[in-house]
Amino acid sequence: MQSNQNDILDTVCATNLTCKQKTMLLANIAERLFDPRQLLGYSDEEWQFIQDQMLCDLNEGYAIYRPRYILPDYRVYLEKGCQFLDLPMPTSLDELLDGLLIIYSHVPSVTTFPVYIGRLDQLFEPFLTTDEETDYQKIKRFLNHVDKAIPDSFCHANIGPEETRAGRLILRAVVELQNPTPNMTIRYDKTKTSRQFAELAAQACLAVSKPSFANEPYYASELGEDYGIASCYNALPEAGGAYCLSRLRLGTIARRCQNVSEMRDHLLPKVAKAALNTLDKRHRFLVEKSHFFETDFLVKEGFIKRTNFTSMLGIVGLADAVNHFLKQEGLNQTFGQSERGEEIAASLLNVLQVCVESHQGIYVERTGNKYLLHAQVGASLHEEDKHNAPAHRIRVGEEPSLLAHLKQSAPYHRYFPSGTGDLFAFDQTYQDHPDAIVDIIDGAFALGYRYITTYRKDTDLIRVTGYLVKKSEVEKYRRGEAVLQDTTWYGDGTDTCAHVFDRQLRDEQNVNAK
Repeated sequence: MQSNQNDILDTVCATNLTCKQKTMLLANIAERLFDPRQLLGYSDEEWQFIQDQMLCDLNEGYAIYRPRYILPDYRVYLEKGCQFLDLPMPTSLDELLDGLLIIYSHVPSVTTFPVYIGRLDQLFEPFLTTDEETDYQKIKRFLNHVDKAIPDSFCHANIGPEETRAGRLILRAVVELQNPTPNMTIRYDKTKTSRQFAELAAQACLAVSKPSFANEPYYASELGEDYGIASCYNALPEAGGAYCLSRLRLGTIARRCQNVSEMRDHLLPKVAKAALNTLDKRHRFLVEKSHFFETDFLVKEGFIKRTNFTSMLGIVGLADAVNHFLKQEGLNQTFGQSERGEEIAASLLNVLQVCVESHQGIYVERTGNKYLLHAQVGASLHEEDKHNAPAHRIRVGEEPSLLAHLKQSAPYHRYFPSGTGDLFAFDQTYQDHPDAIVDIIDGAFALGYRYITTYRKDTDLIRVTGYLVKKSEVEKYRRGEAVLQDTTWYGDGTDTCAHVFDRQLRDEQNVNAK
C-alpha cells in the first residue's frame, strides 16, 4: 500500500508508540512513498489487484534495500569470528553470548530486528562448562537481553532435534523468564529426539507457548538439513532466507466471484500470476539496484549467500472463501465440518500450486527457481483482513473436536513447504501430562503435519498465530499506552479480526491421531 505525508504525521503524533517504534514505522513509510508502477514496473492490472485488496504485499515497501527475512549461519562466527565487527572467534561461553548479541544488532529484516538467531543449543553446547548453574544464569541473562533489546517476537530461535545440556538449560530459562521473545521451535524427530526431552519441550510449550514442534524429517526432506524456522514458522534456507512475502486474500477474491469455477478457473490464476510477477520485479530491484548483496558484511564474510534466498507467496482466508461458496450453493455448513467444503478448498489450492510451480522465479536458484507457498498467519492492515482468517485455519468458534480437527487440517500442510501450522489450547490438567501432548504431536506428524503448537489457555503469554504476545500487554495497548513489544500491535489486530484469544479449549483426553 502506497503511503503519504499524513501517514508520517500520524506516526509522529501517536501516543501509543515508543520512539524506537516510531523510527521503524517512519522508515517503512518512506519505502512506500514511491509508486511501484514507476519504480518497479508494476502493471496497472497488478497495482489494481493490490488496490482491490485481493493481493496484499504486507506493506513491505517498494524501495527495497534488504531482504524480508535473513537467516545467517552463525556457525561462521564460531569458526572465523567476524572481521567487520572486530570480533575474534569465541573461546568461552561469555565471549560467545556477547558476540552473538553484537551480531544480532546488525542483522536486518523487514521489522528492522533479526528474525532468526540460530540453533541456540548447538551454538551453546561446545562452550558449556562443568558448572551448570553458572552456565544457566548466563544463558538466562542472554535470553532476557534478547527479549529487551529485540522487542519483536518474530525473532526466532531453534533447538533440537538431539537432546543437549544446552537445550535443557534453554527450556528451563524460557519457562522461568516467560518472555515473548525469542519465539522458539524444537526441530522434532522421534528417532533422534529423546522422549524425555520432547516431554520437557511440551511442558514448556504449555506453560509459555514455546517451543512449537516442527516435523524435522518432513522439512529436511524438502529443504535439506541446512534450513531454519524463522519469524512465525517460516521454513527457509539457512545462510539465506526470503526476499519477500506477498499474500492472496482468498476470502476477498471469492466475494468477487459468482461461483467456485469462476474463482478456480479465472480470477484466482490471474491474481496469483500478478503476485508472482510482482515478486519477480521486487527481486530485480533488491538484487540489481539496492546493492545489498554487494555491500553487506553478512554476505562478504559468508554468513549468508545470495543464492540461498527465495520468496514466499502466502494465502489467508481459505475458510472464508469456502464458506462464501457453501452459502452460494445453499449449504448450511462451514469449512472444517463440510465434505463439500473440503472439495472446494482442495480445488483452489491445487490450482494455486500449479500456478506457483509453473512460474520461473527470478534469483531463487536454491528452491529450483520456484517460489514457495506459505500459510500466512494474517495481519490487520485493512478492513478486508476481518474477512480473511489466518492461512487455511478453521475460523475460531467453528472448530470440530480435536481428533476431527487434526484429520481435517493435516492434508493442507503438504501445500506449504515454507511453513504452516495449527494451534491448540489446552487446560491446566495437561501441564502434568506432557506425555499426552507428545502423543498428540506424534499422531499429528503421522497424519502429515509440518508444525504444531500447544499452549495453556489460562496463561498470560500466548501464541497469537505464529508469534507470541502477553494478553496483559495487549490490554495496555488497547488502553492507548505504549508497550515494549511491537508484535503486541499485531496481536491486538489479529485478535480483533480472528478472535484468536478465544480458541476452543481442548479437553479431550487420551487422543491418539495415529
